[in-house]
Amino acid sequence: MTRDVGRIVAGIVGIALIALPCAFVITLLLMPLWSWIEARFHIESVGHSGPAGWCFFAVYGVLLAFWLILSQRRG
Repeated sequence: MTRDVGRIVAGIVGIALIALPCAFVITLLLMPLWSWIEARFHIESVGHSGPAGWCFFAVYGVLLAFWLILSQRRG
């Protein structure tokens, strides 16, 4: 039982760590989307140094949820 919990925790931590650089790259690739959101909805999403922090967290959250759901479906 303890090994199973350890494997699950290790899997979640691994997915979370792999998702970090992927989310960073995807957030930068989505710059046209963030610019559109800022222009359309007047939500501050693009600054002089790139996307706002909430953009990164949004992509990271979606990516993490997607990978965790996918890993559960695989077994």
